[in-house]
Amino acid sequence: MTTSLTSISRKNVLRAIKEGVKSFVRPEPMTLVEWADENFYLSSESSYMEGRWETLPFQEAIMNAMGHDDIIYVNLIKSARVGYSQMLRAMLGYFTEHKSRNQLLYQPTDGAAAGFMKAHVETMIRDVPVVKAMAPWIGKKHRDNTLDTKRFINGKQLWVFGGTAAKNYREKSVDVVSYDELAAFDQDIEKEGSPTFLGDKRIEGSIFPKSIRGSTPKIADTCQITKAASEAECYFRLYLPCPHCAKEQHLKFGGNDVEYGFKWEEGKPETVEYMCEHCHKTAPQADWHDQYPKRVWRCDLTGGYTKNGLDYYDKDSKRREAPESITFHVWTAYSTFTTWIRIVKDFMKAKGDIGKLKTFVNTTLGETWEDDQGEALEPDLLYARREYYEAEVPVENCVITAAIDTQDDRFEIEFVAWVAGEESYRIGYERLYGDLSRSEIWVVLAQRVKRQFTTTNGTLLDVRLCTIDSGGSYTDEVYQFCKKNGARRFIPIKGASDAGKPVAKFPRKRTDKGVYLTLVGTDTAKEIVCSRLRILEPGDGYMHYPVTDDFDEEYFKQLTSERKKRKLVKGRWVTVWDAGGRRNEPFDTSVYNLAAIRLLQQHYGLKLNSFINTKNQAEYVEKLALNDSGKPKAKKRKTPKSMMSLES
Repeated sequence: MTTSLTSISRKNVLRAIKEGVKSFVRPEPMTLVEWADENFYLSSESSYMEGRWETLPFQEAIMNAMGHDDIIYVNLIKSARVGYSQMLRAMLGYFTEHKSRNQLLYQPTDGAAAGFMKAHVETMIRDVPVVKAMAPWIGKKHRDNTLDTKRFINGKQLWVFGGTAAKNYREKSVDVVSYDELAAFDQDIEKEGSPTFLGDKRIEGSIFPKSIRGSTPKIADTCQITKAASEAECYFRLYLPCPHCAKEQHLKFGGNDVEYGFKWEEGKPETVEYMCEHCHKTAPQADWHDQYPKRVWRCDLTGGYTKNGLDYYDKDSKRREAPESITFHVWTAYSTFTTWIRIVKDFMKAKGDIGKLKTFVNTTLGETWEDDQGEALEPDLLYARREYYEAEVPVENCVITAAIDTQDDRFEIEFVAWVAGEESYRIGYERLYGDLSRSEIWVVLAQRVKRQFTTTNGTLLDVRLCTIDSGGSYTDEVYQFCKKNGARRFIPIKGASDAGKPVAKFPRKRTDKGVYLTLVGTDTAKEIVCSRLRILEPGDGYMHYPVTDDFDEEYFKQLTSERKKRKLVKGRWVTVWDAGGRRNEPFDTSVYNLAAIRLLQQHYGLKLNSFINTKNQAEYVEKLALNDSGKPKAKKRKTPKSMMSLES
């Protein structure tokens, strides 16, 4: 017997079927470029130009590779002005909303991580509707909306951490891990390995693991982005056909001293054109950029190529599977955000100045700097950039450290104020002469280090942590001094000159002398200090010096006295730091102060970006009042006045 359905019944059945299959519906897969062009938005806080995103020709293959499920490792060696930060933001939104992946992004420091979260991630969530729909907590104080973690309604999470502490590379299991400005990371994270080695462990269990590394390169021998790039299966450069002869080439700066590349009339950057390496004819920037529809990314090593980052071909133009690991190199000449005239002007300013030229090579050409092992910093240039401070401490939201270099007849003491991104302000340098075998000078030393410093609004700040050299003739006296004045405030240090050592390795317990003897990786720390002395603009890592008698020309000569040299040690050639018999105490105190701020961040839980005002700072110091067992003290003072709450 057949059963007939009324028209109403049939409609109800069809409606029920449609509702039932809705759970099986999935949006049509989109590439990262497609998703970004449809959904992404340039926020006013993180872009020079606010508005809807439009992928530029040189960005297409890079972004598609970042979103390609078959490609695990994507390295981008880049210059400035290529829009990498925006590509990274678009990728975070894409993997959050479209592909529902857990993500972890690393910045070089905790301060940089907090800044990126505020300026780039939170604004992306706010301004991209499809992502905002997954974040009902946006703009509100909520457990799913913290400074380092965002949890979305699809159950996925996004973490943004600083890369200086090994603890930040543990526990999390994600699908995508990203590194921003990888070349600025420490080479060895607290002696546990490189940042990519530790971070990539977080994606090992993922079905679609992805590791994205992007950075402006730095010094050739130690640059982590170029090291990562060298391990890739394919190294792609962007080739364009010549407007005259149509033969392909990747653009090179060249300059007037080279046969091809950028050419201009001497002293007239506005005349710049590019000379083809094949036909030797020149054409302006607009003509070369008109060739973008014919662009292709080629790997010189394998002969393989791709045009869009989705489809890959071998040297015989046969279709092949996407490589597991790839590298892209792109520099400012390809960018539509600036002009070739600007590039030449920047080169003309840098020519003849080794510091500026290095910056030009790294940030404009996107190339590593081939550092001369014997090259020294110019003390005159550092002396000339001193600043007039409005007060002893020219910033409010800071932490002060001290470093003491112990000599046979004196102490050399340097005080430093630190802000987010490990930007530092030298605020004092003193020499204390006397007989170190007598107790009197040690009493005076304690008074000097326990002094207070005045900020611009009159606030008095104490020294938060002091490191003191214990490797000389007065080791026992140093230990006694530290134990007497606070073993958790005064830290004796000893240099460990092996390459790759962490900046500071804090011991698990006291020595039999009752102190926390800390090993300082001097080679690593000196590399960081030297690289920061070459930073030209205030910001992360920049080192400020005041116009005072403490910081005279002699100070800067000693600061820059050491250089790297190759020496034959026990039958093998090694690279060592050598002052050549010159005094170098300011260089040593800079290293010791770097160790102090790293100890505060990595072992005392300090976050440089966490202090909104000095009241909060005092409260934070109080929270860190620990005894030697690491447990909170039974009784805390109500109004801590200084960092003496860290004494044990």
